[in-house]
Amino acid sequence: MTAKEHGVLLGYKVGSGEPVTIPLRHLCVTGQTQEAGKTTALEALIARSGKKAIAFVTKRGEKSFESGRKIPPYFQERVDWEFVESILEAIMRQKMKFERAWIVRATRGAHTLADVRLNVATAMEKAKRGLDADVYMMLGEYLDKILPLLARLPKADRIDLQPGLNVMDLRQYPEELQMLIVSSSVRWVHQREDEVITVLPEAWKFAPQGRNTPVIVEVRKIAREGAGLKNYLWIDSQDIAGVEKEILRGAAVWLLGVQREANEIERALKSIPKGIKRPDAGEIPRLGLGEFFACWGQHVEKVYVQPAWMYADDARSIAMGEADAHNFIRISPAKSEDENMDFKAAYEQEAASLSEAQKTIRELETRIADLEGLMLRNSMAQERKAPAPAARANEPANGNTVKRSPADINGEVAMALERRIPVIDVSVRKYVIEADDSTLKGRLAVLISQNFFDSAKTGNAAYVEMQRRGFSTAKPNVYRELDKLAEMGFLTKEGTEGYRTVSGMKVNVKEVRTVA
Repeated sequence: MTAKEHGVLLGYKVGSGEPVTIPLRHLCVTGQTQEAGKTTALEALIARSGKKAIAFVTKRGEKSFESGRKIPPYFQERVDWEFVESILEAIMRQKMKFERAWIVRATRGAHTLADVRLNVATAMEKAKRGLDADVYMMLGEYLDKILPLLARLPKADRIDLQPGLNVMDLRQYPEELQMLIVSSSVRWVHQREDEVITVLPEAWKFAPQGRNTPVIVEVRKIAREGAGLKNYLWIDSQDIAGVEKEILRGAAVWLLGVQREANEIERALKSIPKGIKRPDAGEIPRLGLGEFFACWGQHVEKVYVQPAWMYADDARSIAMGEADAHNFIRISPAKSEDENMDFKAAYEQEAASLSEAQKTIRELETRIADLEGLMLRNSMAQERKAPAPAARANEPANGNTVKRSPADINGEVAMALERRIPVIDVSVRKYVIEADDSTLKGRLAVLISQNFFDSAKTGNAAYVEMQRRGFSTAKPNVYRELDKLAEMGFLTKEGTEGYRTVSGMKVNVKEVRTVA
């Protein structure tokens, strides 16, 4: 779905399943990491917006934005005093107190930060006051920490943004260099691009409240001026306590995910303007994976955000409580930058492969059973046809075997077979279902015992049969229990055909009489 004037599809209202669209504006998404689904929500909105977007991966071990097109890091050196001051504050993790005048003088006439360092050294030598010499000495020490780091930064003269998600992987760089790269990239977007979404990760770190960084200087500009060029800033932060408030005020759309810390819950609710009915504080900790309170204009809606890879019907079922979000697994096939595999085709291909593997296993089991039967029949035939020791008249006393005619004394034809039979020793773990028919597992066990699954039946067919027999349960529960029975060896999964009883399985149903 491409973004139009009316907005972008976010997902489906929890409870009713009605579609929810939000306007394309500055946005803030917050919630517990790994619990809320913030990255999945951002990926989905970018995909359905049809816009160009740039995001940054900054944390070691992070799996965010893997579906995006990889682009190289970008950095352009600057020597204006605002930038130099922000670098110094980021490196030292403290706000410059009174050093700004000395920084301004040190940057005059400089073209690189190395030039700034030379200016500082020269000014320190010429300083007549002890205070001036001390300040320049301190600035020199700060710059000596920065310059070796800058040598590690990539040399690129531009950023090539294509429609869809573009991702810079910055995990190999320390935090100070990540800030310089993000700052340069945001500046590039603001000065040279339009209709671009910039995703700012870990906003509490890159744009902290009360402290300057190279990034915060640039994102302020986009927050204030970007909307006119349809350049939107999307803020991603686990919490909002330490994020620069000027940036947060620019967010016209908020997505509030699960929080469990009391102060964060209060801050999340306070982000909703007065005069609009706010959710109850107890609802925030109970939000599930992918569920958010979406707030914009005069609206507050509890929404399940449809992931980019999920079908609309499945997302609607989750929103309506008919399915569990944890039962849906994202398919991430390997692909080139220019290739976009059809997820449905990938799923069907995997299902077909699984079905073929299960068919091969059944054929091998049948062949093994046939071979075992043949070995048993041959053994029994040889025992019947072998003459008693006293009747072996044609066997000489020296014990040498005499070749006999294929026809025995009764005129029957005996065939001597020599076969090499492979033997497989298999240790089979046998499960026993101990459950009464008041439980879902017990009801499914009854269906197995009554040959319901002798021909393949889908999970939906089992669900309908449960309903027909007066047993009420949710459809996803039926699928879950069927999968468990398949793992235990009572059923096999036949791809799109459904579930089938395992051949040769023993069924023992114990009836217990109860008085109605």
